Amino acid sequence: MRRGSEAVGLLFIAGVLAATTLAAAGCGGDGEQVSPSDREKAVDQAQLAFRQAQTAGQDLSAGPCISESLPGLADWVVDIAHDPRQDVDDDAANQCQRYRNGEAHHFVELSPDGELIRAE
Repeated sequence: MRRGSEAVGLLFIAGVLAATTLAAAGCGGDGEQVSPSDREKAVDQAQLAFRQAQTAGQDLSAGPCISESLPGLADWVVDIAHDPRQDVDDDAANQCQRYRNGEAHHFVELSPDGELIRAE
């Protein structure tokens, strides 16, 4: 009979470990946390999108949205803004639609020269 109780004990321990792992993975609340590696990838992808927009001759002076999603990071958008902010940066026409609509939860802001302003 001892084998049966050992098996039950092991199943209990496995269940506790699984529950603890799932709870730890859920920490961060509403999923809005940004891992450092995702942030770094987003900044790299944003700078690539910036170079592509520049090469295509896109006018970046008004602070347009240059990417509504990033490869492998669909929850991120890329917006051009000014530092310090200008009125044009708050114009909805120059902001990423997916972020405004709540479809994307993170953004990278670059200056019209491609310098990182913030990524969150």
